[in-house]
Amino acid sequence: MDTSEAVPLRLPQELVDHIIDHLHDDPSTLKSCARVCRAWLPASRFHLFAKVSLKATSPQNGPALPQERCKRLHAVLVQSPEIISSIHELEICEGSPLHHSYSDLQSSTTWVTTERTLTALFKMLTHVKRFDFSATSLQFWTLLPPTFQHALYTLLSLPTLSYVRLHSWHFPSFSSLVSFLSHCQNLKAFALSSTNIGNDGDGGTDLTSQPEEKEDKPRTPLEVLTLDFVNFAYLEYWLLGRAAMVDIRYLRELRVSHFHDAETIEKLLLAVGGTLEHFHLKPGIWNVRPFNLSVNCGLRSIRLTLDDPSTAMEWAITLLSTISTSNAVLERVGLEFYADPKKITGWSDLDSLFMQPELVSLKQVDIGLFAIPTHVDFIAVKEEMQGLTNKDCVRWYQLGIKSQRSSRQLTPRISRYESSS
Repeated sequence: MDTSEAVPLRLPQELVDHIIDHLHDDPSTLKSCARVCRAWLPASRFHLFAKVSLKATSPQNGPALPQERCKRLHAVLVQSPEIISSIHELEICEGSPLHHSYSDLQSSTTWVTTERTLTALFKMLTHVKRFDFSATSLQFWTLLPPTFQHALYTLLSLPTLSYVRLHSWHFPSFSSLVSFLSHCQNLKAFALSSTNIGNDGDGGTDLTSQPEEKEDKPRTPLEVLTLDFVNFAYLEYWLLGRAAMVDIRYLRELRVSHFHDAETIEKLLLAVGGTLEHFHLKPGIWNVRPFNLSVNCGLRSIRLTLDDPSTAMEWAITLLSTISTSNAVLERVGLEFYADPKKITGWSDLDSLFMQPELVSLKQVDIGLFAIPTHVDFIAVKEEMQGLTNKDCVRWYQLGIKSQRSSRQLTPRISRYESSS
């Protein structure tokens, strides 16, 4: 055979694109693929620009000025506008990483309102699905210039936008938050973290004067709601009031951490009923109360994060005791005990509860303890819960180090609502 006449092997472009898809989380390799040939560029570029993060990097990754990144991105998009449709996630952080040692990062603390290309980006981007706007210190909505607010409204009004997360924000009033969200056309997931919504003045609020949506404008049902260290006095009115401004009939996921009003969350669980699939609760300083989860017959997973040793076991047993035969599709239970295991009693009672018919068919049980697996306290808990330990469905693991206990972020299980948008 004359090998000099052999034709070079060419893989079908669909197969090449499929291979590149598997590199979606490997930026360095994607950059190499983008330089191979023109045919490899679109698939590589699609993943390289899928998520844009405009924030100062952590000390481990070295210094970076987000405003410089913003300028470069704007210049790239002006030169190559075909990239715009590849940007599906936008993450912005006002401020610098905490405890950094780089003096040149100080100028980034107020960059979002001073960098003109950011408002230009808000108007250029047309395919954003997820938007995350955070700050390293409290960001006051009223301090943002009107031109910035209006540019941001352009981004929020994108029909593709389905997820919004706000971290470390302050809205002066309930009506200001309502106005902010009124620009969203297809919002399916909303997360508030370390955020305060004011009470509309000290003299009280006339709720009947709050803006209402037009009758001819259909509301997209909210599927995911996260409330993480949030002060929101009018949450019940917003979600459950006579003229509720959010459609929660199809809420699939609810995550609550250190919210001030347990009664409102209980009412929300009752109102949502069987559509709820995932429930994550971190009660904080709440008194133990028996949320009736039997009404949430569609629950597939429950996660309970506990950090008060005096109430941790009572919370776990009380909440799981409300599970009944109506929760037939429940597959997974996660319990996180962020407290010294030897200060918590009642492990054998918890073990007995998992042997009950309502919980015996679980496919996965995750139990996290604030101790290393080889520690005597960790081993003692496993021995006291021997019935559960002997089952194949249980996973025991060590929780994070003590310095991580202050972490406030609860990340939603983004799934069907995003793929369907």
